[in-house]
Amino acid sequence: MSEEMNTEALLRKVHSEGLPRYPLLVVFFTGSDEPPDCVSMLRAPMPSGGFVFGEDFGSQVRQAMVDNESAHDGAIAFGRSRKFSPYKCVGWSYRIVATGVADAAEANRGAAYNSAISLSLSAGVDLVCLFSRDLEIFVGGRRAAFVEGR
Repeated sequence: MSEEMNTEALLRKVHSEGLPRYPLLVVFFTGSDEPPDCVSMLRAPMPSGGFVFGEDFGSQVRQAMVDNESAHDGAIAFGRSRKFSPYKCVGWSYRIVATGVADAAEANRGAAYNSAISLSLSAGVDLVCLFSRDLEIFVGGRRAAFVEGR
């Protein structure tokens, strides 16, 4: 199973189990310490990071929201130094400042959708996930996967 398929499978599993708040954006990137085209927003207390992205992501989100209700606001970022390293949480509550315009964007979608598809065009970004009632995964300015919610 390729790494991208493995990440997608984990995202699908997390979505099937549900999250405490929507929408929720998650960005996966390679090659830098901070996510490209994102700016960290101050949170007090700042939720803990450093954990590897995995099946426990939903419980990590739930715990972060117990500690700070605003943890879900903005993107949660998972980075890695090189392609075959695991993704680790580098931070919570990133404001997306991507300026790319995706040709494949759908009309009349909200800020979370437009931020996700735009950010997926940024150099170094591997994929962006938008959790809502549905699950949408964006790669290179296109929706790469869609799972309809229940």
